[in-house]
Amino acid sequence: MNTDAQLMPQYTLRRSSRRRTIEIQVRPDSVRVLAPTRVAQSRIDRLVAEKTEWIRVRQQELRLRLPAAPASTVLEQGSQLLWLGEWLTLDIAIDRPLTRITLSPDRIRLELSRRIRKAHNEAVKEQLELWYRAQAQHYFEARVDHWSAQMKLTPAKVVVRSYRRKWGCCNSRGVVSFNWLLMMAPAEIIDYVIVHELSHLQQMNHSPAFWAVVGKYFPGYRDAKAWLNRRSGQLQWPPIAGL
Repeated sequence: MNTDAQLMPQYTLRRSSRRRTIEIQVRPDSVRVLAPTRVAQSRIDRLVAEKTEWIRVRQQELRLRLPAAPASTVLEQGSQLLWLGEWLTLDIAIDRPLTRITLSPDRIRLELSRRIRKAHNEAVKEQLELWYRAQAQHYFEARVDHWSAQMKLTPAKVVVRSYRRKWGCCNSRGVVSFNWLLMMAPAEIIDYVIVHELSHLQQMNHSPAFWAVVGKYFPGYRDAKAWLNRRSGQLQWPPIAGL
């Protein structure tokens, strides 16, 4: 085996019949290659091997940009939570007949059932996360329906998931997925991510043609991208102290 093959970074491969070119996507701890269905594996390996040094330098740059993780906030009475870009006060009531969460203009009220046996802090965190996820599924389904009607691009399915370093995804089967933490972002930022992923149903890449589709339906996409780059540290669970 030659030296390039030995040093070649490991990568995940995703093929698509709609792709015309090979794209290498570099993240701080992973490499993904997007390739047309019929491109030979040997050609993909050769390209990755040729780009080995560039990939390593790019990963080092991205790792240096990652912020140090501050300590998590304990969720308690009076804690501040982000909801659609607004800070709301957490109001906790314990020893209730049922567990439920209600939303008002200035607060999120959590009522904990007396039947819950977990530690208080753990129960609060768990119930709030479950609620955020459930709300995210309903919200994203409604907004995807809205944008699909305008863009004439309909996904096969809408999924809400946890992602470490991305806000959305569109796969070759037409399934669009979204990070539930986006429920902390302003509504216009969520709309940008939805338009971004729906545009992949037409252009499964990040070519100028792709951005032309995004810009057609969301002209302010550059500002939305910049907001996510600046403020993504706030969109974490549990909330981060001091942000």
